[in-house]
Amino acid sequence: MSRTKKKRTGGQPVIWLDGPRRSEKLADPESYESRKRKNLDKKKKVKSVFEKHQDENSQEGNGSEQRKTRLSDKIRKIKKEDS
Repeated sequence: MSRTKKKRTGGQPVIWLDGPRRSEKLADPESYESRKRKNLDKKKKVKSVFEKHQDENSQEGNGSEQRKTRLSDKIRKIKKEDS
């Protein structure tokens, strides 16, 4: 049992299929290319050390602020009426 060798077929012209260009694919919102690009843009970026430090400082300041929920508003309202 011998294996047959692959034959090179040459001399035939290469036919390019005329498909949509990449710019046309990106213009279509439902295409794979545009969805891929949109998801890459939405992807969570890694924060720098400076940005992390800024976030920590801003969170410390937020702790002293009053919460704005219905229950907390109700409690504040009752306390004002009592005093």
